[in-house]
Amino acid sequence: AVGRGQGYLFRTGRIVTKRIIKAGLCLMRDGQVLLARSGGDTHFQIPGGKIEPGESDIDALIREVQEEMAVTLVPDSAAHMATFEAKAAGRGNMLVEVWLYSGTVDSTPKASSEIVELVWQSPAEPSVRCSNVVRLHILTYLARCLLEQGRIPCQS
Repeated sequence: AVGRGQGYLFRTGRIVTKRIIKAGLCLMRDGQVLLARSGGDTHFQIPGGKIEPGESDIDALIREVQEEMAVTLVPDSAAHMATFEAKAAGRGNMLVEVWLYSGTVDSTPKASSEIVELVWQSPAEPSVRCSNVVRLHILTYLARCLLEQGRIPCQS
């Protein structure tokens, strides 16, 4: 079986596009969102990753957070916030769909596994190079929530 995160092909006109579905975790501290960068990548992402065959979205999120940031997602704290889609940076006809969740972790995140750097960034004024889905959609959404509501949905 192919998990949702493994991607699938669809046709738009004459172009065949691959879609990758990921579960991402929005962690906030002092009005800044945590972003992660993998080794060999120049773009920062929201922490999380692909959903493996047989995994639920939450199971994938729990696994990825443990692997990437050496923390445990507090049971039952994950809540779906929104879903975003954009063309993958430097990947031709690939689309990335991120199912963004809020949640609480049990300790301070630290870079682990393939993650080489974690940074806290202002959603309105990021100072690092971000993936398209993060830059065009996730940060914009979080900055708009902060401006309009005075808080970001994943803020504890």
